[in-house]
Amino acid sequence: MSNIKLGVLGLGRMGLIHCGSIKSTPGLVLAAGSSRVDALTRAARERFNIQVYKSHDELLNDPEINWVVIATTTEKHKKWALKAIAAGKELIIEKPVALSFADAEEIFYAADSKGVRVTVHNNRRWDQDFLLVKKVLKESILGDVYRIESRYTHFSASWGTWGYQGSENPWRLKKIYGGGMLNDWGPHLFDQLLVIADSNVTHLIAKLYGKIWSGEVDDHFWAEVIFENGLSARVEASNNHRIPQSRWCIVGSRGTLEVAGGDPADWNSALVRWEIDGFTEELRYDIPQPELSSGFYPEFAAAVISSKPLPVLPEHVKRVMKLIDAVRASENTMQVIPIGEE
Repeated sequence: MSNIKLGVLGLGRMGLIHCGSIKSTPGLVLAAGSSRVDALTRAARERFNIQVYKSHDELLNDPEINWVVIATTTEKHKKWALKAIAAGKELIIEKPVALSFADAEEIFYAADSKGVRVTVHNNRRWDQDFLLVKKVLKESILGDVYRIESRYTHFSASWGTWGYQGSENPWRLKKIYGGGMLNDWGPHLFDQLLVIADSNVTHLIAKLYGKIWSGEVDDHFWAEVIFENGLSARVEASNNHRIPQSRWCIVGSRGTLEVAGGDPADWNSALVRWEIDGFTEELRYDIPQPELSSGFYPEFAAAVISSKPLPVLPEHVKRVMKLIDAVRASENTMQVIPIGEE
């Protein structure tokens, strides 16, 4: 299959980023976009020279479109995903796929029943720091890795206002839209952790805070995750750290890897230190990185064209959503949550 035609449902800030990524990927055709906001449809038409629709239903009724990208605010993902599936469209859904594990299962069950494919835009699998982490772990220079700490910690008013309405409607700070740090960064951090941890999760304990930016949603969360093979991990995201912590700290029996923290552009240096025959060795890496990595769409296009598995599979997404649900359960009960994985 070639010339895959995509339509972007939702033309806010993230929707326009999807449009740009699709437009620049060989094998993909950006065919249309939809929004009820005149300024957004006008901007998309002028920038990308595409068909624009004033309603999402019109886009779903376009017979030329093979795949639909769901790029609305989070609370609308499930509604439009189910409508798109009913219309026979295949889907890319912006993360998080939905507000809960149950909603995610409903989406994937509907897709299976209809015989259409669904993937999720977990684009930070292609971040340069994460690619380095995978490389170092594959080379086994750290020895037996028993501790992983993965954090996104910074301090910026722009986090809450990230969106086309900016400070007029800071949706990330509002519960009604599915805002909060857990929904924003939890899908990325848990997804990366599960990719590199070759084991099932057994237990999780977590804490959510809403301390500075919102009384409705969390602006800081952490989770301790325990795996069957004895590995433990810390996953943490915060917009309250005036002094950022390391993006990664991975400890093994023979060595340690640390990646600089802060905003994504600051994850540009790493240090590996390990012992060989009683001697200490060091490697320093420069890892320049854009704010948003661009690897998802090329891999998506290659998979669809060659009829191979999509880059992010439903089973990956459901594991992540199970952990996000467990974070909330642990916060509500103040207990360790057992995680059942097959």
